[in-house]
Amino acid sequence: RGAVQVVSGNDYSVHIGGDAQWLIRAPRNTVTGAQTLTLSDRPELRLDPTTLISTGALAGVSGAQVYSVEAAATWGPLYLQGEYFWFNVDRRNLVVPLSSVKFEGGYAQAAFALTGETRKYNPATASYGYLVPKDPFSLNGSGWGAWEIAGRVSMMDLNDQLGLANGVAGGRQLVYTVALNWYVNRNVRFMLDYLHGDVARQLTPT
Repeated sequence: RGAVQVVSGNDYSVHIGGDAQWLIRAPRNTVTGAQTLTLSDRPELRLDPTTLISTGALAGVSGAQVYSVEAAATWGPLYLQGEYFWFNVDRRNLVVPLSSVKFEGGYAQAAFALTGETRKYNPATASYGYLVPKDPFSLNGSGWGAWEIAGRVSMMDLNDQLGLANGVAGGRQLVYTVALNWYVNRNVRFMLDYLHGDVARQLTPT
């Protein structure tokens, strides 16, 4: 991963970055010798490990790659962030090799601090931190912490080559989120989220 803060001022900044990863050898079954790979994703609500979309075990996997681009920015109390991912899975480890399959996913989100705080950039991790209240909550009424509204949309598409017998029907997931966050102090945060998700799957590629 490579990332850089390209613009920075007293109350604004812009960050961009990219990432590339390679799977050189897929997991191998020591009994059958099969090399398979499964890609799946959970909904945005992380209350349990249930996955609603999955490619299942892709057979004959000889390698895989994932590439991504990212961008984020702050302008006073406004915070923006997004990433997009491309996945490629090679299926050449078979007597009759199959064509590679490709998947994609990403998200975009925005947040606005109603109490005026801004997120600070951490050069060590090339990322923005959480809000730190200017006036932490106090029982005597001298401070009410930081309040933030936020929205997010995310998409994951694990379908490729639909209509073909060797295609993959892993499903497609689209999730919208709206949120209200209360940062009581530097260490305590309450989050109220509402999510609406749409998941579409078909039994087979054909």
